[in-house]
Amino acid sequence: MKQKSLIPNIDFEPKTLPELGLEVINLENLYKTASEDKLLLLNTPHRIKFYGIIIFTGGEGNHFIDFRSFPVEKNTCVMINQNQVHAFDTENRPSAQFILFTENFLKLITKVIDNRIIAPTQFLSLYQPSFKLTVSQTHRLLILIDLIKAEYVSPDLNMPCLQLLFSALLTRICEERPDTYLTDLNTNQIACFERFIYCLETNIAFSHDANAYANRVGTSYKTLNKICKLATQQTAKQLIDAYIILNAKRALSIDKLQVQQVSDILGFDEVTNFVKFFKKHTLMTPKLFQSQHFK
Repeated sequence: MKQKSLIPNIDFEPKTLPELGLEVINLENLYKTASEDKLLLLNTPHRIKFYGIIIFTGGEGNHFIDFRSFPVEKNTCVMINQNQVHAFDTENRPSAQFILFTENFLKLITKVIDNRIIAPTQFLSLYQPSFKLTVSQTHRLLILIDLIKAEYVSPDLNMPCLQLLFSALLTRICEERPDTYLTDLNTNQIACFERFIYCLETNIAFSHDANAYANRVGTSYKTLNKICKLATQQTAKQLIDAYIILNAKRALSIDKLQVQQVSDILGFDEVTNFVKFFKKHTLMTPKLFQSQHFK
């Protein structure tokens, strides 16, 4: 029997206008809620079913994403993809603006702007979810965030205006973000790559074979490989292996599952095969990795 993941899933559930697909939250309000024991998951690793952008405006601390802790301070931007696991630093409580938005809202925006802005960057070998902004860059982003907040709480909300403001915010962030995502893909290739990533996220326990994924996304192995190399400089098989390792590390360090359980969840026939696979890609056994990340 496969062990169910212990990582909680957090859906997009704003207090107002849930149909909008967008919300901006001051982290101070989240910290206050957590201190009153109303939001116990805040500093516990949880998987978000939406996208998030955090602009830090003061203080220092860390932000947990997957199994790694990233230092944050004033003028740091953190981008979290849908289905990633993260947690806030409720001990140091750095101040920030947290922008939440759904996939449907993003689709509306990417009809008019470059849809590579929010890319599945966690699949890049040099992935860094946080980056530093200059003082002036942060200032410009905060102005846009204030305008977005003012618009979506307005009694006569103008949806096209709100979408334009959010488009401007994403465009600014794209301009200011270090160049970690190659842009040599056309619209059809991007759509194919996104289908591949979705298949990885939903079928990893059933297949580790690149040809099987190519069939699922409706293309040939050769074409899928070409798209993956353009997008990430890695082959489809390398991305599949990387995703297996990512989920193995999540299960070992966050869910605290036994090696046998992780092997079963990820679709390995024998636990020995999983141990060999993990050691090949991390240069350590699952047990050693877990001992270093589970004190």
